[in-house]
Amino acid sequence: DFGWTRFRSKYMSSDEIDNIVRMQLAATHSSDPYVEDYYHQACLARKSAGAKLRHHFCPTALRDSSAKPRASEEPHAFLQVDALGRVSFSSIRRPRPLLEVDSSNSPSDDSAEAKRSMKPLEQEPMLAARMIIEDGISILLDVDDIDRFLEFNQLPDGGAHLRQRRQALLEELASSLLLVDPLMKNGQKQQQQQGSFSPIDDVTFLRVASLPKGRKLLVKYLRHLLPGDHLGRLVCVAVCRNLRFIFGNLPADPGASSTLIDLAETVSSCVGRMDLDALSSCLASVGYSREHSPPLRPVGSSGDGASVILKSVLQRATELLTDPLHASDCSPSIRSFWQASFDAFFGVLTKYCFNIYDAVMRTVLVHQGPLEEADSVGPEVAKTARKEMPVELLRASLPHTNEQQRKLLLEFTQRSMLVS
Repeated sequence: DFGWTRFRSKYMSSDEIDNIVRMQLAATHSSDPYVEDYYHQACLARKSAGAKLRHHFCPTALRDSSAKPRASEEPHAFLQVDALGRVSFSSIRRPRPLLEVDSSNSPSDDSAEAKRSMKPLEQEPMLAARMIIEDGISILLDVDDIDRFLEFNQLPDGGAHLRQRRQALLEELASSLLLVDPLMKNGQKQQQQQGSFSPIDDVTFLRVASLPKGRKLLVKYLRHLLPGDHLGRLVCVAVCRNLRFIFGNLPADPGASSTLIDLAETVSSCVGRMDLDALSSCLASVGYSREHSPPLRPVGSSGDGASVILKSVLQRATELLTDPLHASDCSPSIRSFWQASFDAFFGVLTKYCFNIYDAVMRTVLVHQGPLEEADSVGPEVAKTARKEMPVELLRASLPHTNEQQRKLLLEFTQRSMLVS
């Protein structure tokens, strides 16, 4: 098998040595290697991708995820070691106290206030977010088990029951993030929902997305979803609703920055498989969000995650509306929903561009000196604005603009001396 170390000897052949190694492994590794040696087997499977192996990287049986302990019911885990007895290893649900403080010596007048401010560790927001991440990773591992079991086993029902179980696990993870899409049914609720998108509604999702490990969880989750799954729509709408929170500040740590890049690329890829109704929800969540304007940085610059996602939304919508094969699937109500969502987003985009231009103009005028030197201000403003303006988003928006919006863009282009 590929992945086995090939031994050489003067008096024994490699096959004889392999047989001896197999006998030793049979005596010392009598349990399921998928369970007891998961990480090593995963590395071997990754190295031998495409090779024909005698033993596939696949569970022999699927565990019952409903029987696993949850939250505060989980006891401390112990590892049985023959010579050392029971050795405990850390659990995120029950972290060890770093310092034990006797509160009996504290002043009596402060004790009541201290008791009111103290709360169980399980109720701390960021610890709860880390527990959600841990549960989510465990759920995705169960989904991986189901996928591998379906790949290498022939089932009587064709795997229908396991696929239902797989979908139930993915929905369980979505429910733990408290994901909602107010515009999921149809676009007729748009006017009623205007201004109703608030970061407070996504507090659990935002706590998870604020952590690098949480962003990795979201990336893995989106990659496990099938094309057209409504769960992907929920995640993408939540991301679009909170673009400034997620992509506004650039972390100094390269590892944390890479998780933002991966999240933007994965959401962009998921958007590229959506229908027009889902795209409308994504764009409406930007246009009607109570959050401040998203960071619409030029594509290719540092921290361009929001622009990458929105550009994919606009390009996918252009493809659906112009391709004869897909255009027939877009009903008049869905087209109307899209146009209303785009109009709201276009207002956010143009306001952002105007603010950028005004800021650039003020900065250049301060550095240029008196207004008598205004002849050299124009080229300097144009040069600086090109570096700050989301030109790619403006170009991707053009196919969806009406006459009034195109006139506004033309006037702004002439004003800022940007070459379209």
